[in-house]
Amino acid sequence: MYDFFEKILSPFIFVIESFFFFFESKFNTPIFSIVVTSIFISLILLPILRLSKKYEEKTEVKISFIEGKLKDIPKNLSGEDRFRAIEKVYNEYDFHPIQNVYRGLSFYVVLPILISAYLFFRKNIDAFDIEVLGIINLSKPDNLIFGINLLPFFIFFINYLDAIFRSSHITSGKSNYLVISFLICILIYSMPSCMTLYWATSSIFSFIFNFFSRKKFNS
Repeated sequence: MYDFFEKILSPFIFVIESFFFFFESKFNTPIFSIVVTSIFISLILLPILRLSKKYEEKTEVKISFIEGKLKDIPKNLSGEDRFRAIEKVYNEYDFHPIQNVYRGLSFYVVLPILISAYLFFRKNIDAFDIEVLGIINLSKPDNLIFGINLLPFFIFFINYLDAIFRSSHITSGKSNYLVISFLICILIYSMPSCMTLYWATSSIFSFIFNFFSRKKFNS
């Protein structure tokens, strides 16, 4: 399975690999090279992220409007009558629940890059078998406090803050984002710290980008 993804994502893996080893040759500091590589890759994606963010914002506005219309449906309606009333609202405003998927469009843009980064670190894991300040071995989970990996929880915290901020006008989306953020935390919990450090940097960049995008959108 890894071979399949490596072939499909080989251009992205090559770019990440090129950036990392370039910075490593200049600074010879793995942690710094990982962080700067993540930032540079995020900057390259910025034009695509801006386009996806605009589409997300339009989708959020539409979903918020639809949710308001659904609240106007009499509460005493139930069963088939309620279903028809909901369907009427959807048809009137050309909406389908599947459009909720577009609310996470910017994440879908970043996801192939994060998978590519994982494959890069996996392929070169021996190069990250390095102790940093005697605290973290980059080729292993961070185990920062009593064997507990903190970086995945930090990523969860940043992603959840980002999700709440992005869905501030749509309360129904917050619980969904919480579940997604928690699942991501579980999936990456045992990953080597070189990967979680890369992901944490990408998450911080995404949060800052979404913060300023939302601020501009609301102004």
